[in-house]
Amino acid sequence: ARDRFGLNICLRRPCLWGRQTAMRCALAAVLVLCVASAHGAFTPKTMRAVVATGRGYGESDYSKIKVVSDQAMPQPSRGQVLIRVAASSINPVDYKLYSSIAMSALTMFHPKVLGFDVAGTVEAVGEGCSRLKLGDDVWADLGKSSLTNPIQLGAWAEYAVADESQVGLKPAGLSFAEAASLPLVGLTDLQALRMAGAPWAGRQNLTVVVTSGAGGTGTPALQLAKAFGAARIVTSSSPKNFDLLKRLGATEAIDYHKGTIWDALAENSVDVVYDNYGAPGTADAAMKSLRPGGVFVFLPGKDGGNAKHPKAGVKEINYGLCDSSKHEDLDELKMLADAGKLKAVIGQSFKLKDIVNAFNMSLAGHAVGKIGIEVAPAPLWGPIVV
Repeated sequence: ARDRFGLNICLRRPCLWGRQTAMRCALAAVLVLCVASAHGAFTPKTMRAVVATGRGYGESDYSKIKVVSDQAMPQPSRGQVLIRVAASSINPVDYKLYSSIAMSALTMFHPKVLGFDVAGTVEAVGEGCSRLKLGDDVWADLGKSSLTNPIQLGAWAEYAVADESQVGLKPAGLSFAEAASLPLVGLTDLQALRMAGAPWAGRQNLTVVVTSGAGGTGTPALQLAKAFGAARIVTSSSPKNFDLLKRLGATEAIDYHKGTIWDALAENSVDVVYDNYGAPGTADAAMKSLRPGGVFVFLPGKDGGNAKHPKAGVKEINYGLCDSSKHEDLDELKMLADAGKLKAVIGQSFKLKDIVNAFNMSLAGHAVGKIGIEVAPAPLWGPIVV
């Protein structure tokens, strides 16, 4: 049949051209929706998160920790990015902070999302961001402090906000799970060893002691000490971890059940002691082994401190707090990881809903490497190195 303009028309069924056009339009609409979703246009209003509603009192008081599904989504301000979180991890400082008086102040007006370490994908960018873009795989330590936000946090959630200046591109060779285990401990070790003079280019037969080898800061520290030029790296742990620690860079591992590192070291034989454990009395115990001109740097938090009887010529440094404000430090760690010189060690992982179990394992103090927190579904998780 023809219409009044002489064109062929179909009276019984839609023409083939019409059906093809409809299909193309439908596919185009689906594509637009997918692209918009991938670029954050359909980011949800609420999310799952681990929050503190107050301060914990004493060990294993988790009464103020809640896993919620209706936490308001954070919104990136100028110079910030929104990260869709794939994975995080737990650090000893997490419980220390939760049980401190600071948490009372942080939760005075609303619950506080917890967690420092984050790895994920950039979901949205605020005005003024120029280095990162949508879809970038990134990592960060959400430990910055400011006048308006004394302690940043926010990693134990499906989405987190961070300053673009503190977020680095994730190492290509690390899974999200592996990358999320490294920011806080990696930055701490990197900065502490720098204080002790690293990298030690041109130094011959340099000896470094890492007081605790198998824990969260220990496993990256051994690798960094090796990458920075130490020839002899001595640490302590349980014998079951000796093989792992030697693969990571230790040349000698001392069984702490049978004696101390200092019993095994000759006088004036050590250039650098990195006391990542921070037990009381360690500085005095280390002085005999340290050479004049050597460095003793310690992490505070377990009542460790400077020597009561220091040795002439030995420099003592209180590391203080980790500086997570500069992506350049993460970029240095990324370079080492991409070169195969920095690997993740994750002893065990927990889902976000099982955060109390992760806390219990952390407090027990026997985890090898880090304890991972799964935030996104399992397909985003890669292999665990133990």
